[in-house]
Amino acid sequence: YVDKEFGTGALKITPGHDFNDYEIGERHGLDKINIFDADARIAAADFSARGENGGWIERYRGKDRFDARKLVVSELQEKGFLEKVEAHRHAIGHCYRCQTVIEPYLTPQWFVDIKPLAGPAIEAVRNGSIRIIPEAWGNSYFAWMENIKDWCISRQIWWGHQIPAWYCKGCDGANILKTADGDYLLTKDARPIVGRETPGRCPRCGGAELIQDPDVLDTWFSSGLWPFSTLGWPQRTDDLKSFYPTSALVTGFDILFFWVARMIMMGLKFMDDVPFRDVYIHALVRDEFGQKMSKSKGNVIDPLDVMNEYGTDAFRFTLAAMAAMGRDIKLAPERIAGYQNFVNKLWNAARFVLLNAPRGAADFAGNPSVLGAENLSFAERWIRSRLAAAIHEARGALEAYRFNDFANVLYQFTWHEFCDWYIEMSKPALNGAPGEDNARSRQLLVELLEQILLLLHPIMPFVTEEIWQVLDGKGNTIMLQAFPRAAESWRDGAAESDMEFLMGVIRAVRNLRTELNCAPGKEVKVIFHGPGRELALLQEHAAYLRLLARVGAAEYFEGGDRPKGAATAVVGATEIYLPLDDMVNLDEEHARLTKEAGKITDELARVQKKLGNGEFLSKAKHEIVQKEREKAHQYEDKLRALNLSIARIAELKAGRN
Repeated sequence: YVDKEFGTGALKITPGHDFNDYEIGERHGLDKINIFDADARIAAADFSARGENGGWIERYRGKDRFDARKLVVSELQEKGFLEKVEAHRHAIGHCYRCQTVIEPYLTPQWFVDIKPLAGPAIEAVRNGSIRIIPEAWGNSYFAWMENIKDWCISRQIWWGHQIPAWYCKGCDGANILKTADGDYLLTKDARPIVGRETPGRCPRCGGAELIQDPDVLDTWFSSGLWPFSTLGWPQRTDDLKSFYPTSALVTGFDILFFWVARMIMMGLKFMDDVPFRDVYIHALVRDEFGQKMSKSKGNVIDPLDVMNEYGTDAFRFTLAAMAAMGRDIKLAPERIAGYQNFVNKLWNAARFVLLNAPRGAADFAGNPSVLGAENLSFAERWIRSRLAAAIHEARGALEAYRFNDFANVLYQFTWHEFCDWYIEMSKPALNGAPGEDNARSRQLLVELLEQILLLLHPIMPFVTEEIWQVLDGKGNTIMLQAFPRAAESWRDGAAESDMEFLMGVIRAVRNLRTELNCAPGKEVKVIFHGPGRELALLQEHAAYLRLLARVGAAEYFEGGDRPKGAATAVVGATEIYLPLDDMVNLDEEHARLTKEAGKITDELARVQKKLGNGEFLSKAKHEIVQKEREKAHQYEDKLRALNLSIARIAELKAGRN
């Protein structure tokens, strides 16, 4: 660590007061001289022991370290040995609480010979007895464990487990010193009496005046015993037999070595088994710009404030949805607000289900199920198949600790399949006369909602429990229900494929209506050209086209001439045409879109001018500049979409002419 280009060429080594110098001293067999006492004042003990009793010792004895340094400089100057004084910036440690300068200082301490414990702990991870997830952290674990050094386990603090060592004042009194504050100090020659129980007498001289070591164990030593000490160890209790080892430990990367490695070593040593099978290292939560949160930066997000504003379930779901393995979370309030909308969506879906089945599952208690595959409609077979797929994907993601995939699978199924599509498709049967279709739709809605609640409960416990209590109607908590498993018989690939095509057609018709600014409630005529199978599917489910895309009259052709003067789209092998007669005034629509594009162009120019101003970029806060850039991207996207629509209208006008 020495810079050969800096200084005089002479190197000062203080093995007793610098970590790097200590390592050099070990390699070269240098003496470790301690010049300080416990109050960072100059002490003479080590010098006297070495026979150095010059007058300079008395001049410095008892002086504070900072005063002593000034005196050294003064004496060098008086003797003509000082060439120059320069300010030099360097890194020195400070106490994180009171900011006092830290002085490394050699004292007698308790150490654990750690390498014999590290070997089995390394092997436990190598042979797969313990998995570290993500795997990349395994490399960090090995790098640290393979270069491990003896572990100092004693601490001079007021709290913690006191070290089980005693000293006899009778035969070892010379090595037991008492301070003015009444505390005991032990010399390096003190001889400890170590035992599990407090000894009654000294085993050497039979003396009864024993002093316990005033030091306490390192927090991580005590914490390392946690997996089994909390379960009744050293007794072989039922809890210990049942819960050791446990399945998984979830923790942060910053204590992988301090805590996780110590628990593994302790578990293997005292229990002859690993303390857990999986170690999941979670991400670090940063602010929305990727900065580490700190009070000094003022960017700390208080979880209590977030939960008060958005709800605990929304906050939990946000963290899960953003917890991509191996990547830190950039947490923005807007993302939490987005998932708050998801919680509201679930709540409203539950209200809809309970409106149609007020007593939930109790409405169907004692009645034979009508949900056999042979009884289900096309939409019912599709949604149950999609539920089975969601359960399969969610279980796989959860077992692999891909919590973001777990959350996103459930988000996609709940919002975009159950709420957006199936609930809408179920309304005709629910609004119809009581009968088989009505009863089956109500029962399937309850079953689907139950499965969704069970799937979501691990990351949205509060709202799911609240809804479950109404849906179950028996006072049973959702926490004690089995996590869903999908029956293989629920899968229906044909229904999924056909529904995907039908949904694509409905989306295409909706998009064409939007581009043409067609009134939402107005039914439109649609002409389909395509292969027979796709046309037959559309004809069979024309009711869904009418319900979800407001398709009125529809015509189906396998061949023949294509209509002119129509908006077009293609889904699968089917061409979709919306004739423009009596549907939209192309000239008015072209003028409306052109006017809107002009406004967006002006806004984009204003933002781009600001972003091109060097003074703005240098003086504005990072987040303000970032928002302006995002605004520019949004304007560019909107302008691009408007220009496409204008081009489409122009083509239609040309085709009509």
